[in-house]
Amino acid sequence: MMKRVLNKKILVIVTIIVIFVISTMAYFLPTSHRTVNQTTNTTGGFNQTAMLERGNIAMGFNQSMIHHHFMSTTTGGEIMIMSENMSDMQTINEIKNHVKDIQYQFSQGNFTKPFYIHAQIVPGTDIMAAKKDLINYSIKDIDGGSVLILTTNDTQLLNAIQQFMNFQSSQHMGH
Repeated sequence: MMKRVLNKKILVIVTIIVIFVISTMAYFLPTSHRTVNQTTNTTGGFNQTAMLERGNIAMGFNQSMIHHHFMSTTTGGEIMIMSENMSDMQTINEIKNHVKDIQYQFSQGNFTKPFYIHAQIVPGTDIMAAKKDLINYSIKDIDGGSVLILTTNDTQLLNAIQQFMNFQSSQHMGH
């Protein structure tokens, strides 16, 4: 029991440090690498423009040049990322690298990128981190991008993955 509490404290401390480092890097990033949108889309305290700008930093590509789809399935969920321009090989390669990166991070129970991008705890990630070994992550390359497929047989975990997908879908609104 004490080890589990200590592991959670370590995870929280590491998460805080990662967010601090990413935030510091974003602050000092040269302005030529920043994407700034002229309009701010704010609804009910949720600022989609700020979220997309954090996504540019965390994911390594311009969020306005991609489509992000989060889908719940009967066995888990799917995260599909596609370039809007099918001939933009740089963005397509960046998407494929990002999907491989999140496959690894999520399989390790590391959900710091969604936490950073959304500036809040993302529903379902606590259970997904705790039961990380019961999720199978696979990647399917598609025209213009990649799909990360999450599957599980665990009922509690299935519910957590679906919470995660539903939250992400409501936040990204087509991007």
